[in-house]
Amino acid sequence: MTLPSLDPEIKNGKPTKSRIYLLEVRDRKEPERNPIAWVLIERQEKFQKNEADDSVLTASVQISYECITPRNSYRVSGKGKFFGSYSRNSVDGMPMVALTSPNDTLFFDPIELRGQRIGTYLMNEIVLWVQQWPEARVRPIKLVAGQAGEDNKERRNRFYAQFGIKFDFRDSEQREGVSKPMLVKELTPVENWKESIGERDVREYISEMLSERDLLKAELSRRKSANETLISERRLIEAHPIRWVWNRLLPGVVSCVLLLSLPLVVALALVRFFH
Repeated sequence: MTLPSLDPEIKNGKPTKSRIYLLEVRDRKEPERNPIAWVLIERQEKFQKNEADDSVLTASVQISYECITPRNSYRVSGKGKFFGSYSRNSVDGMPMVALTSPNDTLFFDPIELRGQRIGTYLMNEIVLWVQQWPEARVRPIKLVAGQAGEDNKERRNRFYAQFGIKFDFRDSEQREGVSKPMLVKELTPVENWKESIGERDVREYISEMLSERDLLKAELSRRKSANETLISERRLIEAHPIRWVWNRLLPGVVSCVLLLSLPLVVALALVRFFH
């Protein structure tokens, strides 16, 4: 492996995602159109194992993201992290996983890209990771009213519901509450993000961009040459307009004369032939 962070790892005989890769994001309402965002992903995992039997005592995963924007773009380059963890011995001695950071804050930046399923993708990666321990309990997730504005409360609640996470809400408007007890095997991974988000190898993507740049440079050179030809012709017209008109009209005049005289030439040829 020349670049370990960009090469897939092999775990249990199967290839996994590379540590660093790229998300190509299209509008979920118009996935057939050009991408609207590019998100760089870095995955970091840590394991603490029992030396006696090599079993996992604790583990954690951190998925960091950063939106890549064109230079001098008006869009803010958002960045952040999603967390997951596992502990074989929690407070009551039972294995437990956490789907969020210790303070339960979970949101995606920048704001203008919320609703494009990028957060769903990142959370799904955490859900897939914790499925290594299907019998572990899921640490309760707390929802607070301060995180539920009129514009995002329903979206926040749907976000968790799609993974099979249910809540006991403390108010009729479902602004705050605590998730109900559940095991990891009851979580439901989602795949709706695949409709508008693609996982890309960084090197492959850069190679495509370089090829596209070369094609654009060649097209620009062709158009520049054509433009220079037009400019030269315009200067010739401005310097010698009568000559230019004559040169343009002469081939047409000659053609017309030939076409008009053709019947006469044919008739004369026939007369000579029969006499």
